[in-house]
Amino acid sequence: MKKLLIYFLSLFLITCSLPLKAKADDFSERPKKSRWKSYFTPRSSYKKQKSSRDDYDSEEESAPEGMVDLIDVPTTNVIDYGGFRINFRFYSKGGVLSHLSFGVFRRLNLGASWDIEKFIGADDPDTNVPTLNIKLRAYDGGQFLPSLAIGYDGQGRFYDRAKDQYKEREKGLFAVLGRELFLPNLEFFAGANISQFKEEKVFGFTGLSYNVEEKFYFMSEYDNLRSAPENRINLGIRIFPLSSLGIDFAVRNLADKENRERVVRINYVGSF
Repeated sequence: MKKLLIYFLSLFLITCSLPLKAKADDFSERPKKSRWKSYFTPRSSYKKQKSSRDDYDSEEESAPEGMVDLIDVPTTNVIDYGGFRINFRFYSKGGVLSHLSFGVFRRLNLGASWDIEKFIGADDPDTNVPTLNIKLRAYDGGQFLPSLAIGYDGQGRFYDRAKDQYKEREKGLFAVLGRELFLPNLEFFAGANISQFKEEKVFGFTGLSYNVEEKFYFMSEYDNLRSAPENRINLGIRIFPLSSLGIDFAVRNLADKENRERVVRINYVGSF
């Protein structure tokens, strides 16, 4: 756990040192009062405080379907209260990974994933145990500090029945920082995660997304950072036919010819 704290502190200092692409005036109207009460307050309560929440609301509107994750790595964004997000990821050998999450509070998301291998094709499908995940946007970010989200993700990749675990381990407990830098609509994310608590193995991840007129998002990731042979480079694009519908086309493990794969994912967000 000490390694996780040291690793995350290093990421925090690096992220804070990156140049922020924003004007000082953008933060001059932020409320000086604490926002801790807003973590578990429904959206309806905020209509009376619209002027004090302009920055946060505009941030939500700038991300077409939430952009709560990229290809494999999480971002600091969350689904708003009363909303939901469902996606279907089509991967190697006919597998389908489905995920459903809800905005149970304004900053807190709860969800579950279900992995079915060989769902598409002639072979009998193999189902894996559903997993749970949770994510809390702890801080919105400011003029100098990045936004922060913490959570837990129990979903791995490619289940190994002989070892009774995923070959690509789940994120487990994670923390991620995010901020805009260099160019407008260029978002940088960096974080640390730990899933193997007994071995105390801490991994890192980074991600970049670039928004083109709310219609395309270019995504890149450097994931599973610990030892060079196991690092993963992922590249992809997210297209938005509708503001609530995103379609991903991505290549994972770009530098590994043996384990490289192409994935397609359909993402949809709505509200109750």
